[in-house]
Amino acid sequence: MSILLVELVPQGIIFGADRNISSEERGTPEFIDEADGKSYYEIVHRHYSQSPRPKVLRWPQRKALIGYVGEAQINGAPTDEWLYDFIGNHLKFDSFATLAESLRQSVEHQRRIDEGNDDANPLIIHLAGFEEREGIQVPDVWVIRNDHDPPHLKDIRKEFVAVDCLWQNPPWWINPQTFREFLSNCAARFEPYWFHQGIDLGIFNLLEAFLKAALSSLYKSGLFEHECPQTLIDWEKQVRMSVLMYGAYFQAYQKPYEQYVGGGVDAISIPWPE
Repeated sequence: MSILLVELVPQGIIFGADRNISSEERGTPEFIDEADGKSYYEIVHRHYSQSPRPKVLRWPQRKALIGYVGEAQINGAPTDEWLYDFIGNHLKFDSFATLAESLRQSVEHQRRIDEGNDDANPLIIHLAGFEEREGIQVPDVWVIRNDHDPPHLKDIRKEFVAVDCLWQNPPWWINPQTFREFLSNCAARFEPYWFHQGIDLGIFNLLEAFLKAALSSLYKSGLFEHECPQTLIDWEKQVRMSVLMYGAYFQAYQKPYEQYVGGGVDAISIPWPE
């Protein structure tokens, strides 16, 4: 379980994630005969490793973004490759609601085959882009997950759900006419509207608060031309810093086989349609 950041800013939508994929390999059991020839001990050798793979992808022509944390294989292939095939099969789609439902059905069907009678492993996928509401282009963000008690990862099932993160039950202050202005106010405070998925989110949120306070001070010190990020690339850099910071925490404080976050950063974005 790694870290996935989805951030909404007045310039567009950003997905960022680390590249670590954790794996555990078990060797062939060995049976050792004791001197009396009666007792045997099974020894299972374990090998833990991290390998880099992307966890965030973008549709051609910047139609949408998709990213995941959790289970690293689907249908015997790396999850990013399976998602890439899904993108290829859905280059055109009617709406994010229909796209999210298609993804939910596809991933649930394949994971049921993959897991068989084994317990379900957690998998959380975010999907986002822009869609017209009340004549205005606004972000649309969905999450497809089998975690039924978010964000605690304590109720993992074989059934996946697709949830509209913004418009299904919007707070009173979210509406298409004023949403971009709201995001501008958040950005000016270095508090972009976000969805974060991953491991130990309480620790990540604490470190993130310190980082954003530090970045705010840097901008206001006169080091940069403006007092807050002004472009989508600027905000991508902030997302990159957040993921790198969390990877550094794991590198400094966790055992080598517990480096669940790290291995570099992928940060991709799509601009707000003008």
